[in-house]
Amino acid sequence: MTWQTGIQRPNTASTTAPPEARGHGTRAYWLSPPGLVTLAATVIALAIRLYLLTRLRYLTGITEYDDGVYLGGAVSLLSGTVPYHGFAFVQPPGVLLLMVPVALFAKVSAITSAMAAARLLTVGASVACVALLGSLVRHRGTFVTLVACGVLAVYPDDIMAAHTLLLEPWMNLLVLAGACVAFRAGRLAPPRRLPWAGALFGLAGAVKYWAVLPALGLLALCLLTEPGDGPGRRRRGAVAFAGGAVAGFAVPVLPFAAPWPRLFVRSTLLDQVSRAGSAVPESLRLAHLTGLADLLNDAGRLTVSGNEGSLFARGDVTAAATWATGWLPVLLAVVLAAPTGAGYAVGSARAARASRIDATAEPGTSAGTAPGALSGPGPLEWYALGTLACTVAAVLAYSAFFYHYPDFAAPWLAISAGYAAGALAARERKATAHHPRRSRRGRLAWAAAAFIAVAGFQAWELSGQRAPDVHADAALIPPGACVVSDEISLTIAANRFTAGSGGCPDVLDSLATTLVAGDGVSVQGGAKALPQVVGDWKAVFSRADYVWLSGSNARRIPWTPALRAWFASVFRPLRPPPGQVSEGQVYVRRR
Repeated sequence: MTWQTGIQRPNTASTTAPPEARGHGTRAYWLSPPGLVTLAATVIALAIRLYLLTRLRYLTGITEYDDGVYLGGAVSLLSGTVPYHGFAFVQPPGVLLLMVPVALFAKVSAITSAMAAARLLTVGASVACVALLGSLVRHRGTFVTLVACGVLAVYPDDIMAAHTLLLEPWMNLLVLAGACVAFRAGRLAPPRRLPWAGALFGLAGAVKYWAVLPALGLLALCLLTEPGDGPGRRRRGAVAFAGGAVAGFAVPVLPFAAPWPRLFVRSTLLDQVSRAGSAVPESLRLAHLTGLADLLNDAGRLTVSGNEGSLFARGDVTAAATWATGWLPVLLAVVLAAPTGAGYAVGSARAARASRIDATAEPGTSAGTAPGALSGPGPLEWYALGTLACTVAAVLAYSAFFYHYPDFAAPWLAISAGYAAGALAARERKATAHHPRRSRRGRLAWAAAAFIAVAGFQAWELSGQRAPDVHADAALIPPGACVVSDEISLTIAANRFTAGSGGCPDVLDSLATTLVAGDGVSVQGGAKALPQVVGDWKAVFSRADYVWLSGSNARRIPWTPALRAWFASVFRPLRPPPGQVSEGQVYVRRR
């Protein structure tokens, strides 16, 4: 089975060709209607993401667990400590390498300033994804570009994933950059470009393994889509893409994996696959995937409230959520899937009808496509739909779930929704053929107004956000003291990060420390019953002057009665001055 790329015939009345095909340069590219729409959506995306960082202490305070692991890992790497061998780490090394410049900044300034820089850079990565998405779909016209870019700009979990240093925005940036290289006007680019596309996909895989799904989808597309030169060129394209992907992955990964291959595979792959975590029901996952998190509260009820009332404004609560949200997310998923499927069906039927008409038309004429009509789904649209299905399945099936996981599916949801909306709008255009321009402008105005309204509503939802204040805890710990914490982000926010320095234990990810010591067994999976894991944690605490435990430490550290008794005999709790609030509990070694 092959897809004939020649079926897709963008009409010049509704399509803007890439700048290299028109020779008008960058200015004409961005000042065209699709370019202006892309810029507008990018500005909205930037505004809402930067607004979140202006909330109290959100730029430098503690808002996440993972961001401290990644920034701390980059700082430790720059200091000469190698991940996997020097400290437990369960992700590929790509994010550490990306953050090396930020780690350099931490060396000459406070690490809190480096965290602020990492968060601003991650906002930039997320916003750049909107611009790249617009570049991918602009050949479909202004309306499709508006819908696709608008969906990604206001997608709730994309906004929350961009608020700090997380993997998904960087993975999406590299994947979409690779897709922009691999596609030209919705069709596969010549084989000479595919190695570069593959290299970008490979780099994305070095950030997070999940990038293998869109990479495999594009490899399949290379094999199934038959260019004009026949099967030989198709195979050359697939080999070129696969070679680039292998190289893009191997170059950043092999220096870390080659010295300890078994440890690397076990830490980044086997331990992740086999770990047991808190069960998160599919309905809650669907609430995030469909964007319903904007309107759903902790109790699974619809809410229209600011000040952290919705799951969107409280993304962190899904880290430990086990409740079911009822039937509403499932219903919304079906409601959203129906018009997407209908749009693809309408577009496919129109393309098939046009092909039949063209086959019977006079030579040199083409009567199949009416002016302004949107052609059938091409390789890019089918690729986006297939990748959307795979990414949604991965998010629903994976053993763990966090609010930033649905961002993996966000770009493909946006592309599929954009095409479907364009195809259905083109069908509706027949009913208003006597005023086509007015109808087109009306649709654009209504869609733009809707996205602006959603962004405004989200800003209102986020208006009450604030990060915890850790200054009272920081005052209890002298600068430079050896501190061990189950949540390293606490020490970074307090500017007390000392992991790996001066003989201090390099514990950046307490969950990873437990997983690696227990061969993939987490606390929830029974790590307390493993003497080796408990012994490793006792050895870690024995080298610390201070221990800072978060309120969630029991989910990461295998506390047994014996370990608790020993800890209480060695450390005593510290209390902040009256009137000040502590974030977690700080302990100091008894003298």
